[in-house]
Amino acid sequence: MTVRDYVVLMKPRVIWLLVLAAVAGYIFAAAPRIDAIRVIELTLIGFLSTGGSAVFNMYYERGIDAQMRRTRGRPIPAGHVKPNNAFIEALALSILGFALSYVWLGLLPTAFVVLGWVFYAIAYTVFLKCRSWANILIGGVAGNAALLTGWTIVRPLDPEAILLSMAIYLWIPAHIWSLVIRAKDDYSRTCIKMLPLEMSENRAMIMVALLNVISNIYMLFLYLIMLRNTIGLVILLATVVWSSYYSIKAIIKPNREVFWQMFKASSPVLTVFLLIGMVLSVIK
Repeated sequence: MTVRDYVVLMKPRVIWLLVLAAVAGYIFAAAPRIDAIRVIELTLIGFLSTGGSAVFNMYYERGIDAQMRRTRGRPIPAGHVKPNNAFIEALALSILGFALSYVWLGLLPTAFVVLGWVFYAIAYTVFLKCRSWANILIGGVAGNAALLTGWTIVRPLDPEAILLSMAIYLWIPAHIWSLVIRAKDDYSRTCIKMLPLEMSENRAMIMVALLNVISNIYMLFLYLIMLRNTIGLVILLATVVWSSYYSIKAIIKPNREVFWQMFKASSPVLTVFLLIGMVLSVIK
């Protein structure tokens, strides 16, 4: 048992994008008057609350993780962290994140922090993951909630905020289902319900590939109507073309391996969209 094991339980390679989304929401809403202290507070709260929900997910799914080759080396099924210790970590991180959010950010942003936690840890993990393929469509609201947390620190909800948050919501299913297709044999050993497991493999591949293209096009659409900077457009377009290339490749000649490439190429699109959006919001 090491500190690293407890950090791994927080899924740092996954949650950082949600933290970035929360910071982006704040900068989109507050620009050009950015408070660096607010950014630091929001980042810390994001890591605590999303990290807490991730630890809870690891705790609750420890039996499922032990059945899958991809996840059996995680700290709990590998025996590096006791389940009770993971549960305590999840509670401690989450409660601290909620409390700091209320003190530093106020009631409405905290409501979205809690909402994101509930949709991921309870709705997605506990109630839906082994019951309905729609689990990711419901759990994906946690992505909306991350961006809206940052937005509502300085501005009330409006159509712009909802449209921006939908970029994350649309990105999540294609990203996750790409992994499911690549690791289909692993997922099939468990109780997990995912749409690609509920239909023929070729049909699932085409559907997920198209969804990835739609997600990419949506981010381009938002960029064109909200930011309209040529240099930023070139950078975003390059990542969109890179990601969409694998989608087109999967449609023309479906195979599981190309979905691993699409899975890895999808995160940079969202990352670039958020980063360029933040930079241009500040300097425009």
